[in-house]
Amino acid sequence: MTALSRNDAAPTPRGADRYQHVHSPDVHRRGPRRRVRRTGDLITGLGPTIAGANVIMQLANPKVGHGVVESRVDSGSAVKRPIKRSRTTATFLAVALIGDDEDRAFVHRELQRIHGLVYSTEQSPVRYSGNDSRLQKWVAICLLKYFIDQFELLYGPLTDAEKERVVADSRWLGTTLNVAPDQWPGSYDELLDYWDTQVDSMTIDPPVRDLLQHLSDLSFLSYRMGSAGTLIHKTIGHQMNYFINAALPPEFREMMLWRWSARDERLYDRTLRVARLMDPATGRVMRGLLRGYLYDMRVRRRLGLPVF
Repeated sequence: MTALSRNDAAPTPRGADRYQHVHSPDVHRRGPRRRVRRTGDLITGLGPTIAGANVIMQLANPKVGHGVVESRVDSGSAVKRPIKRSRTTATFLAVALIGDDEDRAFVHRELQRIHGLVYSTEQSPVRYSGNDSRLQKWVAICLLKYFIDQFELLYGPLTDAEKERVVADSRWLGTTLNVAPDQWPGSYDELLDYWDTQVDSMTIDPPVRDLLQHLSDLSFLSYRMGSAGTLIHKTIGHQMNYFINAALPPEFREMMLWRWSARDERLYDRTLRVARLMDPATGRVMRGLLRGYLYDMRVRRRLGLPVF
């Protein structure tokens, strides 16, 4: 573990940071932590518990939300192919964060082909295209928040220098999709400005909310797994919904028509303390899995097996 240097001083006060999880400023460091040099350093064992919240943020963009609800690409459906969808999403993240130029070029082509099949029809309530770089930028910025949140909720706010390094390094989350380099924020302040302007235009319509609710409480598993999926939903669905609710910014929580109480907050404080103690082990596992997904993609390509 590398302690922070003097160049990585505490964050400089600024106006309200709506991009940061509301709980993160209250997290105090206890002893040294690893220095954050790149986006992959932000991965912790907390990640799987907040991933669903990030999906809600992404789909709060009406064009993204309706694009997912109306998608005719069943092979990429989280409801119909949950295991494959989890693998392909993890593969994209692995390639974007730790892959090389050839890996990223391959994934870029594949995703461009798949997203080309996602577009609105005359019956769609909004007009959208899966390859619209503006929509993909929103998704990528949400994904960056996924990484920052899981780290800051355990170890406290990033320093100013770390924020700038992460914003620059994470451009691959966008450019591996269809986002041009000059569309990516050039600084953390530009990121905050973008987030503020976008959040105010977000809304979750009933069909999108219904899908997100099914994903959040795991009731969607009944579609694929029948009675076994229903048992999983009834056994741990409530707990998963709680973790997702905990990770949401207040604006998105309101869009989902969910509540959050002082009791919920106290329980989450205790949960984070446990996650903090476990992270030296669980975080190492999650970072190892990321490398595993990258190697899996390379093996699939060599063997001529489908990746997406």
